[in-house]
Amino acid sequence: MGSGKGAAGGRVAAFGARLLSTLVLWGVVLAVFFSGERWAVAALVAALGALGVVEFHHLTRDEPGRDIRRWSLVVSLGLLGVLVWEAAGGVRSAEFVPEAGAVAILLVGAVVLQLRREIRGPESVYPLALALLALVYVPILFSSFTIRLVSVAPDDRAGVWLVFMVVLTAKFADMGAYVVGSLIGRHKAVPHVSPGKSWEGYGGALLFGQLGALGLCSAGAHTVSPNPFGWIGSVWHVIALALLVALAAMLGDLAESILKRSLRVKDSGQVLPGIGGVLDLIDSLCFAVPVAFLYCYMVL
Repeated sequence: MGSGKGAAGGRVAAFGARLLSTLVLWGVVLAVFFSGERWAVAALVAALGALGVVEFHHLTRDEPGRDIRRWSLVVSLGLLGVLVWEAAGGVRSAEFVPEAGAVAILLVGAVVLQLRREIRGPESVYPLALALLALVYVPILFSSFTIRLVSVAPDDRAGVWLVFMVVLTAKFADMGAYVVGSLIGRHKAVPHVSPGKSWEGYGGALLFGQLGALGLCSAGAHTVSPNPFGWIGSVWHVIALALLVALAAMLGDLAESILKRSLRVKDSGQVLPGIGGVLDLIDSLCFAVPVAFLYCYMVL
C-alpha cells in the first residue's frame, strides 16, 4: 500500500511540476507575443538556443574531439549574439548571411584543430560532424529560422503573430499526439525509436494542429485591427501551413528521440522541472519553424 501511495504521490508531484513549468513558459511566450517586438522574439529564442546548444554539448561530453566541440559552442553562441544584435538594431532580413558565415568559420576552425590528430579512419570525421550538428540543430534550425520567420511577414507585428501561430500549432500537435495516443492509441508508429508514439496519436496531432492554427487566425481576425493574418490571403494557406507544421513537429520530436536513444539518456536535461531539458521543449520547433519559413518565403 505504501509503495502505491508513494508512486501516486510521485505522479502528482511530477504533474504539478510540469504544469508550473508550462504556465511559466507560456507566460513568457505571451509577454513576448503581446509586445509585438522583433527584438523580444530574438532575445527569447536566442536565450533558449544558447541553453539548448550548451545542453547539446553537455549530452555529448563523452564523445571524442572536445576541443572541436568547444569551438562549435563558441561559434554557436557568437552567432546567437549577432542575431540578437541585428534584431535590436532593427535589421529585417530573410537572408542567412550570418548563419552561412558561422558554418564556414566553424568548419575552418574545426579542420585546423583536426590537423593536430592522426587519421584513424571514419572516426576522424565524427568530431567534425558532431560540431556541425551542434551548430545547425538549435542555433540555426530553431533560433535563426524563428527570427527570420518574422521577416517574411509584411511588418514585425504580423511577423510576431505568424511566429506565435507556428509555435501554437506545433504545441497543439504535441498535445494532440499525447492526448489521443493516451486515450485510443493502439498501433505503434515507430516503436524502435519512440515506443509511446502511435498512429492514432499522430492523427490527433494533425487534428489539434489545425484547431490551434485556425482558432488563432479566427481570434486574430475578429479581435485585432488590422487583421494580423490578412496578408496570408486564403484560409487554405493556413490549413496547408498547419498541416506541414504539424507533420514537421512530429518529425522533430522523433529526431530528438533518435539523439537521446543514441546517447542513452531519457531527458536532454533538468532545466525545466517536469518537462526536462530545453531540447525536450523545442525539439518539435527545430523542424516546424524551418518548414513554416520555407512555405511562407516560397509560397505566400
